[in-house]
Amino acid sequence: MKKVAVITTAFGYGLGDRARTYAAEFASHGLDVWYCTRDQLMSNPKEVKGVIVGVEKADKAFFDACVDLEVAMKFGVGLDNFNREYAQQKGVVVANLPGINSDAVAELAIGLMLSVSRQICTLNQECKQGTFTQICSHSILGKTLGIVGVGSIGVKVAKIAQAFNMKCLGFDMFPFTAEGIQPVDLESLLKESDIVSIHIPLTEANRHMFNAERFAQMRQGSILINTSRGGIVDEPALARAIAEGRLAGAGLDVFESKETVKPLLACESVVCTPHVAAYTHETLRHMELTIIGKMAGLLAGK
Repeated sequence: MKKVAVITTAFGYGLGDRARTYAAEFASHGLDVWYCTRDQLMSNPKEVKGVIVGVEKADKAFFDACVDLEVAMKFGVGLDNFNREYAQQKGVVVANLPGINSDAVAELAIGLMLSVSRQICTLNQECKQGTFTQICSHSILGKTLGIVGVGSIGVKVAKIAQAFNMKCLGFDMFPFTAEGIQPVDLESLLKESDIVSIHIPLTEANRHMFNAERFAQMRQGSILINTSRGGIVDEPALARAIAEGRLAGAGLDVFESKETVKPLLACESVVCTPHVAAYTHETLRHMELTIIGKMAGLLAGK
């Protein structure tokens, strides 16, 4: 049995007893599972051959500590918290689950669009406070949606958006062909879109890609949606753009930090969720079973 550490609480999230639920599944793949924290693993890494990581840092210190590690797997898609080059130097295979949570993320992106445009959270609060104020909001039907990052998630967002008769524009650093998405440059996308939805990985090159300059290029009264990574958006600049009326609002599932997002949390036209785009029972259970099998295969050299 090869020892595998699970250091992310996302694995098994929502289950009553994740250890009991997956004990037989791990064992059937020849794996001995240890649920622990990053610090616990780093202080006692002996014989741990594989690790399942969420948002925890898999940096140089991590790979230096885990001397017996052979495989480090991301419980999800984005690998921005991994030092992949250093892992390679240490002989550790780094892998993820590409595309596995795209349906759930796309679903939440559309949900955020509706929540902001139709002011659902504000209306809900009005009813719960007993005021029942009727607010006139905006439809997303027939609007123009700009998709920044036309990968598996961006394509699925467009597919759902087309059911709302939305015109979909797309920008990506790489050439793409996707049904129903018109390729444009970023400046045109920002200028023409009523809603801009971000679906790109975070890199040092695109950190704060959406800043005051980008917000100034966006259509007056447009909405920004971010379900990718918080660092892509300059959050204080976004808060100012909303306060000044340049943007009508935003829907955010990710944040750069709890401090930088504070001004946005105070904005009534900003709808926030705590990085849960992939957190549906259906998606997580599929991810869990998939990553167990993939980990076993990689540890077996397959």
